[in-house]
Amino acid sequence: MTAAPRALAPLDLLQLLSIALIWGVNNIFAKIAIDALPAMMTAALRFVIVLACLAAWLRPPPKENRWLFFAMLACVGPLHFGIQYAGLKLAHDLAPMVVVMQLWAPASVVFAAVLLKEIVSPLRWAGVAVAFLGAASLNFDPVVFAQGWALLFVATASCCYGLGTVLVRRLGGGLDPWATQAWIALASAPTLSLASLAFEHDHLEQAQHAHWSIWFFVVFGAVVSSIVANAFIFRLVQKYEVSRTTPYLLMTPVITFTLAAFVLGDTITPNIIAGAATTMLGVGLVALAERRFKPVAPSPD
Repeated sequence: MTAAPRALAPLDLLQLLSIALIWGVNNIFAKIAIDALPAMMTAALRFVIVLACLAAWLRPPPKENRWLFFAMLACVGPLHFGIQYAGLKLAHDLAPMVVVMQLWAPASVVFAAVLLKEIVSPLRWAGVAVAFLGAASLNFDPVVFAQGWALLFVATASCCYGLGTVLVRRLGGGLDPWATQAWIALASAPTLSLASLAFEHDHLEQAQHAHWSIWFFVVFGAVVSSIVANAFIFRLVQKYEVSRTTPYLLMTPVITFTLAAFVLGDTITPNIIAGAATTMLGVGLVALAERRFKPVAPSPD
Protein backbone atom coordinates (compact mmCIF):
# COMPACT_ATOMS: atom_id res chain seq x y z
CA MET A 1 0.00 0.00 0.00
CA THR A 2 1.09 3.59 -0.63
CA ALA A 3 2.08 5.50 2.48
CA ALA A 4 -0.23 8.34 3.46
CA PRO A 5 1.05 11.78 2.42
CA ARG A 6 2.95 13.57 5.16
CA ALA A 7 1.09 16.53 6.62
CA LEU A 8 2.72 19.91 6.08
CA ALA A 9 4.34 21.25 9.24
CA PRO A 10 3.42 24.88 10.01
CA LEU A 11 6.98 26.10 9.37
CA ASP A 12 7.12 24.21 6.06
CA LEU A 13 3.78 25.69 5.00
CA LEU A 14 5.13 29.15 5.85
CA GLN A 15 8.21 28.46 3.72
CA LEU A 16 6.07 27.34 0.78
CA LEU A 17 3.98 30.49 1.00
CA SER A 18 7.17 32.54 1.32
CA ILE A 19 8.61 30.97 -1.85
CA ALA A 20 5.48 31.77 -3.86
CA LEU A 21 5.47 35.33 -2.52
CA ILE A 22 9.20 35.85 -3.15
CA TRP A 23 9.06 34.58 -6.72
CA GLY A 24 5.83 36.45 -7.42
CA VAL A 25 7.23 39.75 -6.16
CA ASN A 26 10.59 39.15 -7.85
CA ASN A 27 8.91 39.00 -11.27
CA ILE A 28 7.65 42.54 -10.66
CA PHE A 29 11.05 43.72 -9.42
CA ALA A 30 12.79 42.12 -12.40
CA LYS A 31 10.50 43.86 -14.90
CA ILE A 32 11.08 47.25 -13.25
CA ALA A 33 14.86 46.68 -13.24
CA ILE A 34 14.88 45.54 -16.87
CA ASP A 35 12.95 48.65 -17.92
CA ALA A 36 15.59 50.83 -16.24
CA LEU A 37 18.75 48.95 -17.27
CA PRO A 38 19.87 46.91 -20.30
CA ALA A 39 18.26 43.47 -20.07
CA MET A 40 21.40 41.35 -20.51
CA MET A 41 23.31 43.58 -18.13
CA THR A 42 20.59 43.12 -15.50
CA ALA A 43 20.72 39.33 -15.85
CA ALA A 44 24.52 39.34 -15.75
CA LEU A 45 24.57 41.43 -12.55
CA ARG A 46 22.14 39.01 -10.93
CA PHE A 47 24.45 36.07 -11.60
CA VAL A 48 27.57 37.97 -10.58
CA ILE A 49 26.00 38.41 -7.15
CA VAL A 50 24.90 34.75 -7.00
CA LEU A 51 28.40 33.63 -7.95
CA ALA A 52 29.97 35.86 -5.30
CA CYS A 53 27.71 34.27 -2.67
CA LEU A 54 28.11 30.65 -3.80
CA ALA A 55 31.67 30.54 -5.17
CA ALA A 56 32.81 28.51 -2.16
CA TRP A 57 30.50 25.67 -3.29
CA LEU A 58 32.10 25.33 -6.72
CA ARG A 59 33.41 21.85 -7.39
CA PRO A 60 34.95 20.27 -10.50
CA PRO A 61 32.26 19.28 -13.01
CA PRO A 62 31.32 15.58 -13.12
CA LYS A 63 33.73 13.44 -15.13
CA GLU A 64 30.93 11.44 -16.70
CA ASN A 65 28.58 13.20 -19.12
CA ARG A 66 30.59 16.40 -18.83
CA TRP A 67 29.28 17.82 -22.09
CA LEU A 68 25.74 16.99 -21.01
CA PHE A 69 26.42 18.91 -17.81
CA PHE A 70 27.60 21.95 -19.78
CA ALA A 71 24.55 21.73 -22.06
CA MET A 72 22.33 21.75 -18.98
CA LEU A 73 24.14 24.82 -17.66
CA ALA A 74 23.59 26.62 -20.97
CA CYS A 75 19.88 25.81 -21.05
CA VAL A 76 18.93 26.79 -17.49
CA GLY A 77 21.43 29.65 -17.29
CA PRO A 78 22.40 32.02 -20.12
CA LEU A 79 19.92 30.78 -22.74
CA HIS A 80 16.95 30.78 -20.42
CA PHE A 81 17.65 34.03 -18.59
CA GLY A 82 19.15 35.85 -21.57
CA ILE A 83 16.18 35.16 -23.85
CA GLN A 84 13.63 35.70 -21.09
CA TYR A 85 15.06 39.04 -20.01
CA ALA A 86 15.23 40.17 -23.65
CA GLY A 87 11.57 39.25 -24.02
CA LEU A 88 10.60 41.07 -20.83
CA LYS A 89 12.43 44.15 -22.12
CA LEU A 90 10.22 44.10 -25.22
CA ALA A 91 7.02 43.48 -23.25
CA HIS A 92 4.66 46.30 -22.35
CA ASP A 93 2.63 44.12 -19.99
CA LEU A 94 4.12 41.58 -17.61
CA ALA A 95 0.99 39.55 -16.85
CA PRO A 96 0.78 37.51 -20.10
CA MET A 97 4.55 36.97 -20.02
CA VAL A 98 4.31 35.44 -16.57
CA VAL A 99 1.72 33.01 -17.90
CA VAL A 100 3.97 31.69 -20.67
CA MET A 101 6.89 31.48 -18.23
CA GLN A 102 5.08 28.49 -16.76
CA LEU A 103 5.34 26.55 -20.04
CA TRP A 104 8.63 25.06 -18.89
CA ALA A 105 6.70 22.30 -17.06
CA PRO A 106 4.71 21.00 -20.07
CA ALA A 107 7.73 21.55 -22.32
CA SER A 108 9.81 19.31 -20.04
CA VAL A 109 7.21 16.54 -20.50
CA VAL A 110 7.63 16.71 -24.27
CA PHE A 111 11.43 16.76 -24.09
CA ALA A 112 11.45 13.87 -21.62
CA ALA A 113 9.25 11.78 -23.92
CA VAL A 114 11.43 12.53 -26.96
CA LEU A 115 14.92 12.48 -25.45
CA LEU A 116 14.57 10.12 -22.50
CA LYS A 117 11.81 7.92 -23.96
CA GLU A 118 9.80 8.39 -20.77
CA ILE A 119 6.31 6.95 -20.69
CA VAL A 120 3.94 9.86 -20.22
CA SER A 121 0.57 9.28 -18.59
CA PRO A 122 -2.62 10.46 -20.32
CA LEU A 123 -3.15 12.99 -17.52
CA ARG A 124 0.20 14.62 -18.19
CA TRP A 125 -0.36 14.70 -21.96
CA ALA A 126 -3.72 16.32 -21.29
CA GLY A 127 -1.99 18.90 -19.11
CA VAL A 128 0.56 19.61 -21.85
CA ALA A 129 -2.18 20.15 -24.42
CA VAL A 130 -4.27 22.38 -22.15
CA ALA A 131 -1.26 24.49 -21.10
CA PHE A 132 -0.06 25.14 -24.65
CA LEU A 133 -3.60 25.84 -25.89
CA GLY A 134 -4.09 28.32 -23.07
CA ALA A 135 -0.82 30.10 -23.89
CA ALA A 136 -1.65 30.14 -27.60
CA SER A 137 -5.09 31.60 -26.89
CA LEU A 138 -3.45 34.66 -25.33
CA ASN A 139 -2.50 35.79 -28.82
CA PHE A 140 -6.17 36.24 -29.71
CA ASP A 141 -6.24 39.22 -27.38
CA PRO A 142 -5.19 42.44 -29.19
CA VAL A 143 -3.24 43.64 -26.16
CA VAL A 144 -1.09 40.48 -26.20
CA PHE A 145 -0.94 40.14 -29.98
CA ALA A 146 0.76 43.55 -30.14
CA GLN A 147 3.53 42.04 -27.96
CA GLY A 148 3.92 38.89 -30.05
CA TRP A 149 7.71 38.99 -30.24
CA ALA A 150 8.02 39.42 -26.48
CA LEU A 151 5.67 36.49 -25.92
CA LEU A 152 7.65 34.35 -28.37
CA PHE A 153 10.94 35.19 -26.63
CA VAL A 154 9.59 34.36 -23.17
CA ALA A 155 7.99 31.12 -24.41
CA THR A 156 11.29 30.10 -26.03
CA ALA A 157 13.13 30.83 -22.79
CA SER A 158 10.63 28.64 -20.91
CA CYS A 159 11.26 25.79 -23.35
CA CYS A 160 15.01 26.18 -22.82
CA TYR A 161 14.48 25.81 -19.09
CA GLY A 162 12.23 22.80 -19.68
CA LEU A 163 14.97 21.17 -21.74
CA GLY A 164 17.47 21.96 -18.98
CA THR A 165 15.37 20.19 -16.36
CA VAL A 166 15.24 17.10 -18.58
CA LEU A 167 19.04 17.19 -18.87
CA VAL A 168 19.16 17.34 -15.07
CA ARG A 169 17.15 14.12 -15.02
CA ARG A 170 19.54 12.57 -17.53
CA LEU A 171 22.51 13.48 -15.35
CA GLY A 172 20.97 11.66 -12.41
CA GLY A 173 20.60 12.55 -8.76
CA GLY A 174 24.24 13.03 -7.84
CA LEU A 175 24.34 16.77 -8.50
CA ASP A 176 24.90 18.96 -5.46
CA PRO A 177 22.28 21.75 -5.59
CA TRP A 178 24.57 24.49 -4.31
CA ALA A 179 27.48 23.53 -6.55
CA THR A 180 25.07 23.37 -9.49
CA GLN A 181 23.74 26.85 -8.75
CA ALA A 182 27.29 28.15 -8.49
CA TRP A 183 28.15 26.56 -11.85
CA ILE A 184 25.05 28.06 -13.46
CA ALA A 185 26.10 31.47 -12.17
CA LEU A 186 29.63 30.91 -13.45
CA ALA A 187 28.29 29.97 -16.89
CA SER A 188 25.82 32.85 -16.99
CA ALA A 189 27.69 35.87 -15.62
CA PRO A 190 30.43 36.09 -18.30
CA THR A 191 28.28 34.99 -21.26
CA LEU A 192 25.50 37.43 -20.46
CA SER A 193 28.06 40.18 -19.86
CA LEU A 194 29.55 39.56 -23.30
CA ALA A 195 26.08 39.50 -24.85
CA SER A 196 25.30 42.81 -23.18
CA LEU A 197 28.48 44.38 -24.51
CA ALA A 198 27.74 43.06 -28.00
CA PHE A 199 24.04 43.91 -28.31
CA GLU A 200 23.34 46.66 -25.78
CA HIS A 201 24.65 50.17 -25.32
CA ASP A 202 24.70 53.15 -22.95
CA HIS A 203 25.45 50.90 -19.98
CA LEU A 204 27.11 53.57 -17.86
CA GLU A 205 24.56 56.25 -18.67
CA GLN A 206 21.61 54.02 -17.75
CA ALA A 207 23.38 52.79 -14.62
CA GLN A 208 24.07 56.36 -13.47
CA HIS A 209 20.45 57.40 -13.95
CA ALA A 210 19.00 54.30 -12.26
CA HIS A 211 17.23 54.92 -8.96
CA TRP A 212 18.72 53.21 -5.90
CA SER A 213 15.66 50.95 -5.77
CA ILE A 214 16.70 49.38 -9.10
CA TRP A 215 19.89 48.07 -7.51
CA PHE A 216 17.87 46.76 -4.58
CA PHE A 217 15.64 44.86 -7.02
CA VAL A 218 18.70 43.28 -8.70
CA VAL A 219 20.15 42.22 -5.34
CA PHE A 220 16.75 40.90 -4.25
CA GLY A 221 16.58 38.73 -7.37
CA ALA A 222 20.02 37.31 -6.74
CA VAL A 223 20.01 36.82 -2.97
CA VAL A 224 16.38 36.37 -1.97
CA SER A 225 14.87 34.82 -5.10
CA SER A 226 17.80 32.76 -6.40
CA ILE A 227 19.50 31.74 -3.15
CA VAL A 228 17.08 31.97 -0.22
CA ALA A 229 13.95 30.74 -2.03
CA ASN A 230 15.86 27.91 -3.68
CA ALA A 231 17.30 26.93 -0.30
CA PHE A 232 13.73 26.56 0.92
CA ILE A 233 12.55 24.59 -2.10
CA PHE A 234 15.54 22.21 -2.08
CA ARG A 235 14.70 21.31 1.50
CA LEU A 236 10.98 20.90 0.89
CA VAL A 237 11.18 18.71 -2.24
CA GLN A 238 13.35 16.31 -0.26
CA LYS A 239 10.74 16.13 2.49
CA TYR A 240 7.39 16.13 0.67
CA GLU A 241 5.84 14.72 -2.50
CA VAL A 242 5.81 17.05 -5.49
CA SER A 243 2.00 16.85 -5.48
CA ARG A 244 1.99 18.39 -1.98
CA THR A 245 4.20 21.38 -2.77
CA THR A 246 3.10 22.23 -6.32
CA PRO A 247 -0.33 23.73 -5.54
CA TYR A 248 1.30 26.33 -3.30
CA LEU A 249 3.97 27.19 -5.87
CA LEU A 250 1.27 27.73 -8.49
CA MET A 251 0.39 30.80 -6.45
CA THR A 252 3.50 32.50 -7.89
CA PRO A 253 1.99 33.52 -11.27
CA VAL A 254 -1.26 34.47 -9.52
CA ILE A 255 0.64 36.83 -7.21
CA THR A 256 2.58 38.33 -10.11
CA PHE A 257 -0.55 38.60 -12.24
CA THR A 258 -2.31 40.56 -9.50
CA LEU A 259 0.64 42.81 -8.71
CA ALA A 260 1.19 43.51 -12.42
CA ALA A 261 -2.33 44.91 -12.63
CA PHE A 262 -2.14 47.06 -9.50
CA VAL A 263 1.56 48.03 -9.40
CA LEU A 264 2.54 48.16 -13.07
CA GLY A 265 -0.89 49.09 -14.40
CA ASP A 266 -1.00 46.16 -16.84
CA THR A 267 -4.11 45.79 -18.96
CA ILE A 268 -5.96 42.65 -17.87
CA THR A 269 -8.78 41.71 -20.25
CA PRO A 270 -11.25 38.82 -19.92
CA ASN A 271 -9.43 37.02 -22.76
CA ILE A 272 -6.13 37.28 -20.89
CA ILE A 273 -7.73 35.97 -17.70
CA ALA A 274 -9.29 33.04 -19.58
CA GLY A 275 -5.99 32.18 -21.31
CA ALA A 276 -4.08 32.46 -18.05
CA ALA A 277 -6.57 30.24 -16.21
CA THR A 278 -6.42 27.62 -18.97
CA THR A 279 -2.63 27.63 -19.03
CA MET A 280 -2.36 27.30 -15.27
CA LEU A 281 -4.88 24.46 -15.30
CA GLY A 282 -2.66 22.60 -17.76
CA VAL A 283 0.48 23.32 -15.76
CA GLY A 284 -1.28 22.13 -12.62
CA LEU A 285 -2.27 18.84 -14.30
CA VAL A 286 1.31 18.27 -15.44
CA ALA A 287 2.79 19.07 -12.04
CA LEU A 288 0.29 17.06 -10.02
CA ALA A 289 0.82 14.00 -12.21
CA GLU A 290 4.56 14.11 -11.41
CA ARG A 291 5.81 12.22 -8.35
CA ARG A 292 9.50 11.46 -8.75
CA PHE A 293 11.44 14.41 -10.13
CA LYS A 294 13.20 16.68 -7.63
CA PRO A 295 14.80 19.63 -9.45
CA VAL A 296 18.24 20.94 -8.61
CA ALA A 297 18.19 23.68 -11.22
CA PRO A 298 17.24 27.14 -9.96
CA SER A 299 13.74 28.49 -10.29
CA PRO A 300 12.86 29.94 -13.70
CA ASP A 301 11.69 33.13 -11.98
